Order: sequence, then C-alpha cells, then structure tokens
Amino acid sequence: MFLPPYSPELNPIERMWKWLKEAVIFNRFHKDKKTIQEPVTNFLEWATKLPAQILQRVGCTADVETSK
Repeated sequence: MFLPPYSPELNPIERMWKWLKEAVIFNRFHKDKKTIQEPVTNFLEWATKLPAQILQRVGCTADVETSK
C-alpha cells in the first residue's frame, strides 16, 4: 500500500501526541526540561488507565473488552 512520505493523519500515534501537547504544552510556559517532564509523565500515567479513551482518540472503534 502506498503511503505518502509524510502523512501524520494516517499515523495513530500522531493523534496521541496531539492530545499530550493539548493537555501539557499548549498555552503553558515551561522554563526547562525538568518542569515539563513531570506533567508529561503524569499525563502518560493518567492516559494508560483509560484504554477506551485512547482507542477512541486515535481513531480505533474496536471494543476494548473484546481486544483483551
């Protein structure tokens, strides 16, 4: 299957990165790497507890219960 060289709309992880940036980076100032690391880690820990929302956010319609 042909894919264009740059096609973020076809890559589900790009949607996850966008969600992370919306939650952690947009309209916020982080003075250094250390001040951004904790919110990113917190977001990722929070998101891993929500598999159904992650699947929905990345565009999957699969039922989480049947995929276990």
